[in-house]
This record gives sequence, structure tokens and C-alpha cells, in this order.
Amino acid sequence: MTDNEVINGEVIWYNERKGYGFVKIDSAEAFLHRSALGRFGLIYLLTGDQVSVSLATNVNGQVIQDLLTIERPANPAPPTASEPNEGEMLVVVKVFNDIPGYGFVTAEDLNEDVFVHSRVLNNCGFHSLMQGQKLLIHIDDSDRGPQVQAVRFLDE
Repeated sequence: MTDNEVINGEVIWYNERKGYGFVKIDSAEAFLHRSALGRFGLIYLLTGDQVSVSLATNVNGQVIQDLLTIERPANPAPPTASEPNEGEMLVVVKVFNDIPGYGFVTAEDLNEDVFVHSRVLNNCGFHSLMQGQKLLIHIDDSDRGPQVQAVRFLDE
């Protein structure tokens, strides 16, 4: 792959407030800065957007030099449910901050708060959470403690 070659990829995540994100190209990730979006006339991209880009390489690796095309797949409605499935837990959003892109949820039967990252939300069709919002989640106990792995809204 050479600089300025047109490459197709998929947006993994983009944080509008931070002004950057990443695009998956083959098995690698390329850094996407807001300046590339600005030159294309956009202010944000969504997870799953299909893009064609030109790449450049700097000391940190591959970076998106220019955005050439964007195809946005039709967004299905975020998943909702009225009761938990097996392995899901009912929780309430304790706090979520869009700027750093993470927050915490809690439940009566949990002894600690559970971390939730915006990448998980984006993968499940969400972009943000509100304090007090009720959710159904799957938890994974990683090396860093319990983390939300999947989210659905609770129909009330």
C-alpha cells in the first residue's frame, strides 16, 4: 500500500468532541482526525460508515489524509426489550460523559459500578446514555474489572 492510494474501510468509532477516531482497513486501523472530515464538509462519522480514503504515513503509523466517499448503511432502531434475556442484567446509568466517551452503570445486586465505553454503545447502535436511564446489559469480567459488553434499552 502506497501513500495516496485509494483504500476502502469501515469506521470503527469516531468521537466528535475529541475530534478523532479510527477506520479499519484490512486488518489494521488508521487514525482519522477531524481535519479530514472538515475538508470533506462533515463534522462527524458513525460507526459502520463505509469510506474510501487516501492514506499517509507519519511517525505514529497510517493516518487518513483525505476522505473521498462515504456510504452510510441504513440504521436499524437500537435494540429494546421489556425483560432481560438469559445473561442480561437490569441496570441504571449512574453517569456517562460524552467527552471522554465512557461512564458507569449500577444495579442493586452489584457490589460495584460497571464501566461502559462509547465503543460498546456504538457497536450496539447507541451514541450516548443519560443519567437514570434503565438498560439491559451483558457484563464481561475483564482484567480491568467488570465492563459492559452489550446494551439494550429497556421498554417501560
